[in-house]
Formats: sequence, C-alpha cells, structure tokens
Amino acid sequence: MRALPTPFRAGLSAVAAVVLLAACGSDDEQPDAASTATSSSTSSSASSSATTSDEDVQAFCTEAEAVLTAPDAAELTQQELLDRTIADLGELDPPAEISADWDVLLDTFVGIRDTLGGIDLTTPEGQASAEQALAEIEAQATESQTRLDAWITENCDNA
Repeated sequence: MRALPTPFRAGLSAVAAVVLLAACGSDDEQPDAASTATSSSTSSSASSSATTSDEDVQAFCTEAEAVLTAPDAAELTQQELLDRTIADLGELDPPAEISADWDVLLDTFVGIRDTLGGIDLTTPEGQASAEQALAEIEAQATESQTRLDAWITENCDNA
C-alpha cells in the first residue's frame, strides 16, 4: 500500500502534472495514469462521531488514500477526472477533528477544477495562467495542508 503522508501535495501535484501534460499535448491526448492520480472510483464513506474509533480512523485513511492515489480511467477527460475526484472526496466522512481541513481540501479541488475549466491550456499564456492560479490555490490551503499532514502522519497506519 502506498503511503499517504501529504494528501494536498499528492493531489495538487497530480493536477499540476495533468495541466502540464495537457499543455504539451494535443486536444485529443489523454493524460497517463501516473499524472492523474487524483481520481478514484471509491464511493464508500468512513463514519465519524465526536469520538472516532481507531477502526473508523483507519477506514477513513484507507479510503482517502484510494481517492488520492488511484489510477484514472483513460477514457475520462481532465474535467471529468476532477469532477470524479471531487465527488469521491465529498463522499468521505472525515473524523471530526479534521473535518474543517478536509473541507478545505475539497474546496481546493473545486477551485482547481473551476480555474482550469476557464483557461485555454493550448496557449503559452493559458499555461502560465494555470500555473499561477494553481500556485495561488495551493498557497491558500497551506495551513490546512499542514494540519492534515500532521494528523495523517499521527493517525494513519499507512502514512
């Protein structure tokens, strides 16, 4: 099983790779599986409550890892991959102590999807705009990323 020490960095790095591959390729090309690791077909949820059991925490960790590291379905477009990732992340029920930071993670992916949907990645200007926008989105999520990374390292067996 792959470790999940940094869900934001892993997910955002994969999205950035998708952007760069799209910028370098034609409109007909699809990104490869390694570059689209932000998607998954996982749809189950871990449960959370005021006091989350270790079993629930580990189930959440496993499901979050599956969403953030699973290979893509090659027939999907970048937009569809982001839509699926957002839906899969939204299905997860994080433990209460990280739910606000998890919401930031979800909002970050929504921001990436919305930003990339409005940029023409076939032009140098569009590519530069996408890189700048992705950097700004990631910077806004830094504090939540740090807290999530620390929580995952402390609580997830697969971290």
